[in-house]
Amino acid sequence: MTGLNPAKDTIMSISCIITTADLHPLDPEGFDAVIFHTPEQLSKMSEWCVKTHGESGLTQECLTSSIGAETAANRLLAYIKHYVPEPGRALLAGNSIHADRAFLAVPPWNVILEHLHYRLFDVSAMKEMVRRWASESVLMAAPRKELRHTARADVLESIQEAQYYKYLIERMGLGILGEFQAVPL
Repeated sequence: MTGLNPAKDTIMSISCIITTADLHPLDPEGFDAVIFHTPEQLSKMSEWCVKTHGESGLTQECLTSSIGAETAANRLLAYIKHYVPEPGRALLAGNSIHADRAFLAVPPWNVILEHLHYRLFDVSAMKEMVRRWASESVLMAAPRKELRHTARADVLESIQEAQYYKYLIERMGLGILGEFQAVPL
């Protein structure tokens, strides 16, 4: 994104990997698109974005891309519908996913949100639960992020991190609801 404000900033690149409920990718290649931006649009980026997206090469990729936001949104929606044709079934998932959702609420991306379930799968929330309620060693054993800040790397890291938290839940014996007993509060 060119910044963190969906009212004025825009999506520069977007990536999607659809997984099963058990977090196994249905298509490891996934969907990726870099969105065309004019030099004027990119000149409004914050210092952090200029540095980060300049170093990753994303800024240059946006200048030379032939894919507009509307085309990318329609292609992504078609990709999602290929794997999850039923509206309201697929969850938007990732780290701090509320920020991504805010950008997807802005046209032309809103067509994607209209197809997704209203609930979010926020991996960052899972991390916060572990940070607050587990030993530090559990948090320290979580997969390390490379912090490349590219759409695809962020998606892959979110899946890997969610798989780790799923593993923790299964180890605690909560993975089989048939054995789950309510805890009196």
